[in-house]
Amino acid sequence: MPQLAPSRFVVPLGVALALLVFASSCSRPEPPLVIWIEVDTLRADALGCYGNTATGENGATASPQLDALAKDSVRFERAYSVAPWTIPSLVTQLSGLWPWEHGETRLLEPIGEAHTELVPLLRARGLRTAGVMTNFVATSKQGFERGFERWDDSFAQGHEGSFAEPALQKLLAFGDELRADAPDGLLLFGWLFEPHYRYESHEGLRFGPGFGAAASTPYAGPLNGDEELNALLRERATLTHADRAFLRGNYQSEVAEVDRALGLFVAGLKERGLYDRAWIVFTADHGEEVLDRGWIGHSVTLHDELVRVPLLVKPPRDVDAKLRGKACEDYVSLIDLPATLHALATGKEPDRAKRELGHSRSLVPTIVGGAQPARRWLYLHTDFRPVVQDDLAAAKSADQWGVIDALRHAKWIVDRKGGEARGRLFDLARDPREERDVAGDVAWSKDLAPFQRLRVLVPTPLEGAVPAPTRLPEEPWIPRATTSEGLGPGFDGPAGATPR
Repeated sequence: MPQLAPSRFVVPLGVALALLVFASSCSRPEPPLVIWIEVDTLRADALGCYGNTATGENGATASPQLDALAKDSVRFERAYSVAPWTIPSLVTQLSGLWPWEHGETRLLEPIGEAHTELVPLLRARGLRTAGVMTNFVATSKQGFERGFERWDDSFAQGHEGSFAEPALQKLLAFGDELRADAPDGLLLFGWLFEPHYRYESHEGLRFGPGFGAAASTPYAGPLNGDEELNALLRERATLTHADRAFLRGNYQSEVAEVDRALGLFVAGLKERGLYDRAWIVFTADHGEEVLDRGWIGHSVTLHDELVRVPLLVKPPRDVDAKLRGKACEDYVSLIDLPATLHALATGKEPDRAKRELGHSRSLVPTIVGGAQPARRWLYLHTDFRPVVQDDLAAAKSADQWGVIDALRHAKWIVDRKGGEARGRLFDLARDPREERDVAGDVAWSKDLAPFQRLRVLVPTPLEGAVPAPTRLPEEPWIPRATTSEGLGPGFDGPAGATPR
């Protein structure tokens, strides 16, 4: 397979980490402060720094506080979650394993201890740790508090109400408590739930019909904003463009409320003299579809609106980050977030001999030195089964596998739902909205086989072809398998077997 040609000066990880240690020892005696903020259900294109020019009530813009943070950060334009819903995405960020490897793909079930490795690992290396969770499916009941000395999930109260501001103020309070005795560093983790349905409109931050550029055309449709999601999904085929604009406006209002709360949080950091010395990592677990393809919600597909997420990394003031305030156009996966957080917090890579943090590889060389990320293939997966079995259960369920090829700017999706595997190919360079399947185009015919041979991503067995290896050359850190044959975890048996 062709390899990525370097487009920028490549900074080895060891050199990048040495730069961090040098900066810390020479000009910043304080121990590392790493702040990891994640927003549930946040599309990248909902933020101003990712191109959203929408205006709302009283001239409100999409995300002024995050846009200001982006000016101090490295902004990853093509960051992707590994899954379009919370549990597999978050577990990958805590383990460095792909979703089909960790297998945590069911709602409200306990998470295996081995699959929440990151925070206990940092705690074992001396960091003080605190977390605040506002999503009711990822609380201490499921095991997500592991490794946190201080943990609060009292704000995880369901789909209604807004708790971003008190949650972040609680996180600040945890930081005040722990940083007085944190000689080896401090990790603060905050999870904010607002953009998840139900989309609620916030006074002073309202968007959509009747506000901003659309002030002269108020919404006159049947929706009032408090509909149950299932009711909307049952009527989704009848919803109009105006209905979509109304829903998207309320979604944008939720984003604006999160942005407002984050602004207060950043102000709190600045008051404490912590902003300039902190690493701040901001991202999302997945995106959201608001009738882009006829659905409302997430989990069901691997299209851009559900798996492309924002990723901002703000270095401390005394770290000479080459891409500070700039956009990194390379494709990156959130599977590399845990190793990145580990490197920022400890100045070291995870221990590969002990298989720490799975496949995760640090993005520090990119953040600090502007190096091109090493990962070429970005995998995607959704295996979703709704808890409630009703008339919508079949529509809500999903079984899709995907991969993005960073070299070809292409995405390959295999849908196995219903037992028949179907493959589709999208040219991301020319068709970023993924509206046209080019798998049958002559221009792509010679490029299709590499996609089909990657792990489980074979819609049908290839006639006369050697099946996909379970280990891939772009992941040289994985020990070589005993055999190069076998169709990988998406198949039950040897070559020629039927896909599961």
